Amino acid sequence: MTALLDRCSAAFGRTVARLAVAGVVLGAAAFALALLAGRSAAAMGALDASFLFFAGLSAGGVALGAAVRVAHGRWAGPVLPIADASVGFFGPALAVLAVLLLGARSFIPAAAGHLGALVLRQIALTAVLFVAGRTFVARARAPGADEARGRASGVAYLLCYAVVLSVWAGDLVMGLSASPPATVIPAYYFLGAFLSGLAWVALVASLRGTSGPDLRHDLGKLLFAFIVVWTYLLWALFLPTWYANVPEESEQLLRRWHGGYRPMTTFVLVAVFAWPFWLLFSERFKRRRATLAVGAATILLGLLAERFLLVLPSLQPAAALGSLAVFAGVATGVAGLFLLSVGARLASIEAGDAAA
Repeated sequence: MTALLDRCSAAFGRTVARLAVAGVVLGAAAFALALLAGRSAAAMGALDASFLFFAGLSAGGVALGAAVRVAHGRWAGPVLPIADASVGFFGPALAVLAVLLLGARSFIPAAAGHLGALVLRQIALTAVLFVAGRTFVARARAPGADEARGRASGVAYLLCYAVVLSVWAGDLVMGLSASPPATVIPAYYFLGAFLSGLAWVALVASLRGTSGPDLRHDLGKLLFAFIVVWTYLLWALFLPTWYANVPEESEQLLRRWHGGYRPMTTFVLVAVFAWPFWLLFSERFKRRRATLAVGAATILLGLLAERFLLVLPSLQPAAALGSLAVFAGVATGVAGLFLLSVGARLASIEAGDAAA
């Protein structure tokens, strides 16, 4: 743990590393206490949403690195270490998924009669994705790397990314409700994960001063483009449901637009689309470290809230202060685990680049 803390400190600073460790302890305590207190729906729902966000973010960060290399995008060279470091969370993400699957009977209705198939599908496909990601990063960052071989590994990873994240969405989002599934959700989810990976890279690059004004401008343009695509897929989810007006289908949307979920839904729409659309429309703002960082940070916060919106209304946990504390605690714990593992990997990558 000391070595992990030191390497994370080298990348993000001692304060962030210590907060990350505190977050992991808090998250583990919140999860355990929630299970002991009989709030398993809140605990598993929070862990599910946190996995979908942080595992999707790490997979999306590696997908960004793969897409840049496949497209010969040399302009992004200075920020590729940040994207590649996302692979550091793959091991912890697999452990979080294992915990989710151990408790699958308590929150995934389909697991009651098909638990073995669910576990095998999720573990096998996720392992394939993570092995493909690690292989791609290793080949792309190897001294004297063969670029053609690295691009081939990148293509393989991107294909795995689309398939496996679609399966995550199918089992861990659509599988939570008996309502007819919206078939756009898998694409909506993995596009959102890619957007979160891009926003993470832009945020870290801005805060650390990794990118110059021109590179920040390019990152800002990409962010602007992908928030528009994300919003289009959200509209594609809403519009057919609205004009068909089938009660079984519209129920899922209505749950997210009434009661306590309505402010969260409004926040997601503002944080992921409306606010960054205005902020990043200006070339001048895209070139500034502060405004790009603010735009990227609000997108990440909005997507984290959106993952909870995908999960919680289907589970309908008790709306109590205790449940809110569980949601916040578990998310903080997974966030701390993400920062520790990704920070340690980023420090290792930068140390290797400096030695080379």
